Amino acid sequence: MDMNTVRPRRCMLLVPGSNLRMIEKAASSDADVIMIDLDDAVVYDDVSKLGAQQTLVEAMRTIDFGRRQVVVRINSTDMPWWKGDIRACVDAGVTTIVPPKCDTPEDLLEIVHFLDESADAADMRMWPMIETTGAIIHCERIAAEVPRLTGLCFGIGDYTVSVGAHFVDIPDRVLYPLSKMLCVARYHGLAALAPAVAFSDMNRESIIEEWGAFLRRLGYDGALVVHPKHVGPINRIFSPTRDDIDAALEMRDAITEARASNKAAVIIGGKLIEKVNIDLALRTLAIAEKLGLVDAQPA
Repeated sequence: MDMNTVRPRRCMLLVPGSNLRMIEKAASSDADVIMIDLDDAVVYDDVSKLGAQQTLVEAMRTIDFGRRQVVVRINSTDMPWWKGDIRACVDAGVTTIVPPKCDTPEDLLEIVHFLDESADAADMRMWPMIETTGAIIHCERIAAEVPRLTGLCFGIGDYTVSVGAHFVDIPDRVLYPLSKMLCVARYHGLAALAPAVAFSDMNRESIIEEWGAFLRRLGYDGALVVHPKHVGPINRIFSPTRDDIDAALEMRDAITEARASNKAAVIIGGKLIEKVNIDLALRTLAIAEKLGLVDAQPA
């Protein structure tokens, strides 16, 4: 992995595309990613959907999002508004769209074909939602066969409906799809975006802690939230701690010294440090540097 391309995505804040005031509030939050939603968060009628497209353009032209990455969840291809959503994204200067409810590569290739025919969409990339039984089954093909992908994003709500499960806040119920999508994304060099936390009860802080810790143990770099009050706790969970940074610095210095002495083995505290440990340490430092938690230094 090229550490120069590592980007903090600790917290992605979902915000309705129809509400300019809420988008402004999101832009002033500490979220690393703002997902403006033109899909489920907007009433399903022409007036509301077209109005949200106009609000998106206005927001991108008038609001300072700073360092935050802005992505837009468009409507699904079985709805009449998805092409207009993409045109609005192009007009707004958004370069990452999040297509929902795609079961197969063919569903996404329809979007790719539309983008290929749009003269101003050369830079547009996609984070498709992996949120149905079909998407889970076909996510390896999706990652391998669909161009313009830079990430995969798990959608817990539609996945729950797709498998006929219940909305209970028990992380283990999505262990399999989350693990599969993460492996596929990492293998293909794609960002892996985790699901919403506190999906059924936004007022229970223990849910935030439980889901955040679970997702970090799996290997995710962050999680999606639907309320600004959850940004801080999620950022904390997915930020490198001082202990993480110190351990990574010690590993980096040790491997630098070993290489200078033409030694292959690195031992710290009686433990053999292997290449996988070094890779994780360098990734931790790359994230910490981007967050301003440690000075940038050559590895």
